[in-house]
Amino acid sequence: MTLSKKSWRDFVKLCSKIESPEQFTQFFDLFLTIEEKETLAARYLILKALIEGELTQREISKTYNVSIAKITRGSNALKIISPELKELLKKKF
Repeated sequence: MTLSKKSWRDFVKLCSKIESPEQFTQFFDLFLTIEEKETLAARYLILKALIEGELTQREISKTYNVSIAKITRGSNALKIISPELKELLKKKF
């Protein structure tokens, strides 16, 4: 396993220990810049909209002011996740 893969797994394990939204906010304030948080927020909105399936990609682009390329990347990512994860996301969104 490469160092970056190990570090990512360690980071994810650390995230799983966080117990409250307030702790998550503080945690991500420590690890992420404002720009990185904005990127994650945009990715969240894109994936949520794609899973809900109520807007076209062009409508998502216009509504959230994101590029079609970012939406395409989100769409491609959804194609490779497990059906179980996709169902979980549908329920949680």
